[in-house]
Amino acid sequence: MPSGALLDLLAGIEEVRDLQLANPTPLRGLPVRSSVVRAINRSSVVLLTSHFERYLRGLNEEAVDAINASPIAGTLLPEALRLQHSRTAVDGMLETQWKNRSIQLQIFAKQDSWLWGNAPKGDLEADRLLRWMRSPSPDRVKKVFGMWGVDDIFSRVTRVPHQRARFWTKLDELVDKRNRIAHGDRTTGATFQEISSYLAVVREFCTRADRIMARAVSQHVGTVAPW
Repeated sequence: MPSGALLDLLAGIEEVRDLQLANPTPLRGLPVRSSVVRAINRSSVVLLTSHFERYLRGLNEEAVDAINASPIAGTLLPEALRLQHSRTAVDGMLETQWKNRSIQLQIFAKQDSWLWGNAPKGDLEADRLLRWMRSPSPDRVKKVFGMWGVDDIFSRVTRVPHQRARFWTKLDELVDKRNRIAHGDRTTGATFQEISSYLAVVREFCTRADRIMARAVSQHVGTVAPW
């Protein structure tokens, strides 16, 4: 059973496919209306990357919901996840004069002490876990899954080296192009064939990663997979 985040992503992929249906690039020969082709393909890059990032955030939210609904002790969660969740509060205190930190310390004790000791269970906040993520580049994708105890998601989704390299390279290309376009680089574009390859890689990677995350969360909460 796929996560809600994956279902949303698949709908988003269809949206990009619909956009590509308006692409006047012929199956063979030189493209016609090159300015339209360029605009459609650039838009497809930005839209697909947005759907990919939203998938990662949605998946994180569903994993957090599963933890919050379970009686798991905070100290049993991966240390990387606990550190990231507490970082926001700690960094905020470091920016405040000591005499003004009492309220922040109270909030920290209430919201995060269960992650580090025997305090009553609290809730995770999904936003705090991914506040650092500015774009879904492969290294950041690896970090997202690593927080949940999935060591090197790219090695987990496939054991075949060239397939693993394909996932990394295509996702890196996609996000790099999106960043260049978003920052006003008018020289960056993509071909119809490149868009097709990005769509295939995003779909395949996320479908496989979805199952791996489900198993990781089920191990934490000690129940069947949450999706």
